[in-house]
Amino acid sequence: MSRYIDPTTDFGFKKLFGEEANIDLTLSLINDVLALKTPLLALSLSYQERLPETLGERKGFYDVVCRDAEGNHFLVEMQKDRLTFIRDRMLFYATFPIVEQAKKGKHKRYAYPSPSPAPPGVLVIRDAPSLLESEVLMETTWDYELKAIYCIAILGYTFNGSTKVVNFNSLRNDDPPHSLFYDKLKIVTVELPLFDERKPEYNLDRHLNKWLYFLKYLPLLDEMPEPFKNDPIFRKAFRVAELANLTAKERREHEMNLKYIRDKFAALKTSHDEGWAKGRNEGKIEGKIEGKMEGKIEGKIEGKIEKGRDMLRLLFSQKLGPIPQEIAGAISALTDETKFDAIVAQFIKINDWETLRKYLE
Repeated sequence: MSRYIDPTTDFGFKKLFGEEANIDLTLSLINDVLALKTPLLALSLSYQERLPETLGERKGFYDVVCRDAEGNHFLVEMQKDRLTFIRDRMLFYATFPIVEQAKKGKHKRYAYPSPSPAPPGVLVIRDAPSLLESEVLMETTWDYELKAIYCIAILGYTFNGSTKVVNFNSLRNDDPPHSLFYDKLKIVTVELPLFDERKPEYNLDRHLNKWLYFLKYLPLLDEMPEPFKNDPIFRKAFRVAELANLTAKERREHEMNLKYIRDKFAALKTSHDEGWAKGRNEGKIEGKIEGKMEGKIEGKIEGKIEKGRDMLRLLFSQKLGPIPQEIAGAISALTDETKFDAIVAQFIKINDWETLRKYLE
């Protein structure tokens, strides 16, 4: 059993970054990812769920929601499984803090013996039936100025052909020179499978790279690696993430999260096994049609192998994104049934193309 929780699960991420007691961890992560010219000095956690105003509205859920002293919003979402419309989801989430910044009209009732001129910037609505005795004043002076919104999506997969772990996405005009259209909505993706600590640019001397390593590899660690030991932020992060420090209720919630992940994997594994069975049956049928024993045997083997290749392509394209040409070639060259089973058995632990390449070899 792992010593630490998985920070990419719903429970693990909120435990580490969604509790007031760990706001310093959240502040450190956001500062490192955004690399702002002026680092944030403080954050306050907000609600994780925006409730709808009417029954017909859809709820908006966030993993972590924060505000700084200036009122700017910071939304951090951990998305482990591939979503086709991840961009739409991020924009959907961003609409809630946008709408909530709208200035609400202030309704006041005053009694007047006769009609009075309204103050500047105030709309006067007279009440019936006594128009001369009362009026309602509503302030209407908001000029639509908004605070900045930062949406950070930490992904357990790659998309859009990214080559960097951290990618900043802006709203730009379509026509050259593609100038920036709006600078108060910042959308940032962090694609964990692209992180490789062996590359010079991801050396653990950088604080951001330590966070990336922590998020990607924590469940596989038995102890705190040496580069983290002199950093008080990471000493706390490892302490918070240690299973032994969870309450009984938190342990149950953690186990439920893991059960959900295991159930999804079991469903994928079942699909894989059914693919093998279908391949065997198709091979037998093909061999019978040919009317030759060698055709029967060859059809059986080839049908099974091809179904296995298809299943590997499906599983890992869903998890890691478009398959690199080198990996696609290695999958196409696979003929060992035992190796298929071994790779599928390690599916949860294979979080990048380099690891899969080693298994394929």
